[in-house]
Parts: sequence; C-alpha cells; structure tokens
Amino acid sequence: MAATIEQIAKRAGVSASTVARVLRGDVKGVQKRSAMKSAEILRISDELGYSPDWRARALSRKRTHSIGLLYSNPQWIFEDPMNDIAVSFTSALQEQNYDLRLIPVTDSSDWRELVYGNAVDGLAFLLEVPEQAKEVVLSDRLPVVLLGGKMDDRVHVVPDDVSGGYMAARHLLGLGHKKIVFYIADTIRPHVSVDERRQGYEQAMAKAGLADQIAVWHCDTDEAMGRLLGPDAPTAMIGYCHVEALRISHAAWSHGLAIPTDLSLVAFNDMRMVECMTPPLTTVGFDTAELGRIGANLLVSQIGTSKEEKPSSVMLRQKLVVRGTTAPLSVRPSAGNTFGGEVGHPKDLNK
Repeated sequence: MAATIEQIAKRAGVSASTVARVLRGDVKGVQKRSAMKSAEILRISDELGYSPDWRARALSRKRTHSIGLLYSNPQWIFEDPMNDIAVSFTSALQEQNYDLRLIPVTDSSDWRELVYGNAVDGLAFLLEVPEQAKEVVLSDRLPVVLLGGKMDDRVHVVPDDVSGGYMAARHLLGLGHKKIVFYIADTIRPHVSVDERRQGYEQAMAKAGLADQIAVWHCDTDEAMGRLLGPDAPTAMIGYCHVEALRISHAAWSHGLAIPTDLSLVAFNDMRMVECMTPPLTTVGFDTAELGRIGANLLVSQIGTSKEEKPSSVMLRQKLVVRGTTAPLSVRPSAGNTFGGEVGHPKDLNK
C-alpha cells in the first residue's frame, strides 16, 4: 500500500499541510532550519515510496495544470506548418507550468469525460473545431483558444489571410502580370483561410481593374497543368499553400514549362522546404512560432478569470518573401523553347 502524506508527517514530526507544501515545491524562506526540514521530508517520502495522487491534488488546487488540444484529424496537428505552431504552443505552456494533453475527438474516445470531468484547465483547437466539440466551445464551460481558426467571437490567433492574398496578387500585378489564377488543390481540406486568401486575391484584381480576369481553379494537378499548357493560359499563379506550389513546380518541369519564365508562382506558408525548391519559392507567410506563443498566453490568461475579462483575439501580419519563382512578365517563348530571355530578380514592389 502506498504511503500517505499523513504517514510522512508523523515520521517527520510536522503537520500534513507542511508535508503537502514541501512535496509540491511550495517552500517559502531560505532559513537553514527550514531547508533541513524540507530535505528531511523529501528523504522520508522517498524512503516510504510516496507517490502523489494527481487527481486529489487537482481537486485540492482546483487546477490540473493541463491543457487539452482537441482534434479529429491528426493531420491538423502534425502536418507543416501546423506542427510548428503546436511545438511553439507547447513550449510556451511549459514555461507557465502547464502541460499539453492531446485529446482525439471520436465517437469511441472518452474525450467528453476528460473535458467535462475537469481533467484539463483549458482547451485549444488547431485550425479546426471538430463538429462534435463545438458544443464545448459554445458552452463556455472552459477557457478556449483557437489557433489558426475562427468560430463566432471566441478567442483566436490567426494570420491576416485576406491581406496575404491581396499582397500576393499585388506583387504579381506589379511585375506586369494580368492573367493571374488562384489555385486550390482538390486535396485541400475546407478552412476559413481558403476563402480569405481568395478574397484578398479578388480584391487586388478588382482594384487593378481586372475583375473580368479573376479565375479560381479547384482541381487536381493534372487538370491544372492541362490548363496551363492550353491556349490563353495564365502567366502567373497564386497557390493556396505550399502543396500547390510543390506539385505545380514538379509538373511544370515534367512538361517543359519554365518557372518563372513561362509562369510566375507564389504560394502561402514560408517554410524551410520551399527555400530548397528549384527555383526557391516566393511565398506569403507568417511567424508560426509567434502564433503558438500568443495562443498559449491568451489561453493561460483566461484561466482563473471571469468570462467578462476575456482577452481580445489577435491577427498576425503576413510577409511577402520574394525568391526565384516570380519575375516580370515576358513574351511567351515559341513552342519548343521554354527558356526565353534573361529574367532578373524583382524587388518587393509592395513596400
């Protein structure tokens, strides 16, 4: 049978409350006598094989110091760039003495028992709120933060995707492109950022007097390449994310379509891998580590405060990083010649 705090207190000749404070590290003062007594309590607890009852400790403190990250699809967490956000979020929580608990939301899991049974002090959602878990968010039962997603007026941290789409389009317009397509791969899961990035692109095109040139493709890579190789093809493309850029870049190489001579290419998500593309990818991106840190701080700040003190949501600025996949509009080379003339490296025209 495991030792109890009362047994340790009896052996050490102190009160049970004193033992409890020492075992949880809540030791005030630096007097030599206090330090010696604390060391003695710890020695006795080790000798008796004391193991803390975390459930009882949580009940006594009314805190578990655990945060639940709820998800229905692990790809929302472990894919780039979401994993960078999750890592930063976890690190920031640990700095504030909170642990992260991954909680899958499925019909067979006990996620409701964990959430409604006070196993966590707060909830986080990365990009998506699972349909079954919306009841938890709307009930305001626990503090909540949405990382990269939105739901009603709940606290969230998101990148400014509308301005990002606008920025990408303005960059290409500044290079002389007018036939610019916004491309969404057929494998992309529905998300608020899809609509907002497209909105930014459409706003820029309309402001440039090119509303009649707006084109949004939602298809697989083969169909997109067929259109790029066909008559009256666009000279520039904005990919919803790096997935489109990677696939189009490879397909273009396979079909002899040169980037950026034949096609200027911009996409979202400025990750290390896109710097290694040939040529390196021009991107619109945000600080994923900052998003995770801010999200952790917003969530922890809600714990132990009233609902009326809910913090404001945060929108992060997007940044255009110009690399080798965009260039000024040039005359299309004739069939069989995919290289054309020399292309320089433009500066960021949005500054």
